[in-house]
Amino acid sequence: MSRSQALRSFAEWLGRSIPDSRFYYELVQALYATPKSIVGAVLTAALIVGICAWFSDDPAYVAALIAFGLIGVGRLAALLLYNRSSHDPEDVASTQRWEMGALVGACAFAGLVGITGAYTVMVHPGGRLEILVSGCVLGYIAGISSRNASRPIISVGQITLTCLPFMGALVWTGDVVHIVLALFIGVLYVSTISICRSVFDTIVARHDAYSRITIIAQRDALTGLWNRSAFLQLLDDRLHNIAGGGSLALIAIDLDRFKDVNDTFGHPAGDAILQDVAGRLKRAVRPGCELARVGGDEFFVIGSGMRPADVETMAQDILREFSQPFVASATNHSCGASIGYAMAPADGNTLDLLLRNADLALYEAKRDGRGRVVRYRASLARAYEDRIVLENDLRSALTNGELRLVYQPIVDPRSGRAICCEALLRWHHPERGVISPSIFVPIAEATGLINPIGAWVLETACAEATNWSPDIKVSVNLSAVQFRSGRAIVDTVKNALARSGLAPSRLDLEVTESVLIENTAETIAVLDELRTNDIGISLDDFGTGFASLSYLNDFPFSRVKIDRKFSQNVDCSARSNAIITGIAHIARDLRIELVAEGIETEAQLAQMRSYGINAIQGYLFSKPLPEDLLRQVIREPIRPALIQAQGGRTLEQSRRAAS
Repeated sequence: MSRSQALRSFAEWLGRSIPDSRFYYELVQALYATPKSIVGAVLTAALIVGICAWFSDDPAYVAALIAFGLIGVGRLAALLLYNRSSHDPEDVASTQRWEMGALVGACAFAGLVGITGAYTVMVHPGGRLEILVSGCVLGYIAGISSRNASRPIISVGQITLTCLPFMGALVWTGDVVHIVLALFIGVLYVSTISICRSVFDTIVARHDAYSRITIIAQRDALTGLWNRSAFLQLLDDRLHNIAGGGSLALIAIDLDRFKDVNDTFGHPAGDAILQDVAGRLKRAVRPGCELARVGGDEFFVIGSGMRPADVETMAQDILREFSQPFVASATNHSCGASIGYAMAPADGNTLDLLLRNADLALYEAKRDGRGRVVRYRASLARAYEDRIVLENDLRSALTNGELRLVYQPIVDPRSGRAICCEALLRWHHPERGVISPSIFVPIAEATGLINPIGAWVLETACAEATNWSPDIKVSVNLSAVQFRSGRAIVDTVKNALARSGLAPSRLDLEVTESVLIENTAETIAVLDELRTNDIGISLDDFGTGFASLSYLNDFPFSRVKIDRKFSQNVDCSARSNAIITGIAHIARDLRIELVAEGIETEAQLAQMRSYGINAIQGYLFSKPLPEDLLRQVIREPIRPALIQAQGGRTLEQSRRAAS
């Protein structure tokens, strides 16, 4: 390295800036953290100069004594002022002002030490005063490297202002001893600068290493965004910052159908999509927003000082970014996203409350069809609190006898004979009355209560079926949640059959496509085991999913139930007509019994019979009935006209029985 390059490198190191404002603040703070060393240096210098003044009667030492006193008072005043003032680590300009104050005080003191030493060598050579002052100067030079090594410009400034005047005076005497001493101090000068540089570089290196470790601990390894723990701390800090005024937006984002992509194409494809998501978020959000990945496919955005309209606009921008297909494994994947957001302090001023409300808005966006942006509103909290109350009530509903079964017959219209009865769950709440399954079943699934409730339904329905004619089956709906425990559902079914004494061939289990989507291979294996035990398996709500035909190919269902959406339009919709015609042909070729749900009129019945469908379920034949009324109805052939004529009385009897 040439001399000019070395000088340039030294100059860059001397004025090295610290990009991390907090670290820079801590380095400057260290300059004001040792008041004892400042007091000790001032008292030592004053004592030595005072001794020199006493023995020499030289007024210059008196002036030096006064100067040391003034500088010492100034430095101590600055130190007290610093420690009594409030400081913002992010305020770099303020930190620089305090650093400049420390620099001026330290350099003034060092310069006075050097001048006093030079004056003594030149005016009072060879005596006790020179020995005393020279020892003070050398001690001060050695001590500089330890105290102010955190800021090189101060350390180098101090040692330069001390050494150069003193060395110059030693050389000026022309005495060999003094010249050798000057050379020694020169070596000490260079060594001290080298020590300062080494100490400072070590401090910075350790800080950089710590920063990297901190980043690793706080960042999501896949996307580089904040992880959950760092996000929660950041959100908490931002909420404290707006306590005195201001606003904050918390946006929750959840990818739609990401699990399907992950399960179908593997984790590498899923990881590539998540990395793309992080990039799209960075493009869509405003400057200053913080991004975090807190779960598999769940992300958060924190925005400060934004108006609600701006937050809504940004959320829509994010939604548009996600509407474009993701490319992974040379394949386009359409995931989309659902977004919910809440504003602080309007929608919550604490960490837990704001998180809960943003999640409630996200849940509402997903519940209403996904691919939407929803802002939190108070009604969502009320619905959530109501859900919590229902959840608590549901936990005791089974033991309190509030859950009951009603049954709806599936009829062969040619003879009017009931061939099967579907067990339907009802909750008779002591205060709210009858609660719809569409309300309490999702709660049971989310809390795991569906497993004990489902076991009770199976056992109760099987026991009731033993009171019917042996040629009438019972069908029971199974939830996707019940299949998550693997073979446990097989044991549950076998136990229900064993306790009731019902023949396995008389039990039909209804599953929807959602059961098969979650874990196709494992679920098919469980269904296969049930089928080998002579238990019937029906595919419910056929035609409403994405891949129903593929499931017919994968598994030999004993029965397929056409969703009521098609049945109720069959007599007036050419499209529904064409779809059911195709389904009927497929079912006939695969030797699968076809059931038409939701039949309410003679015209619908006639149309279904024209397709060769001879298993009908709907209000035309019977509404769901309590067990005592059901037994009466299924003893004889069920005729549509009869039930229609007696429908009002039958419903009234059902209500009295249920109450």
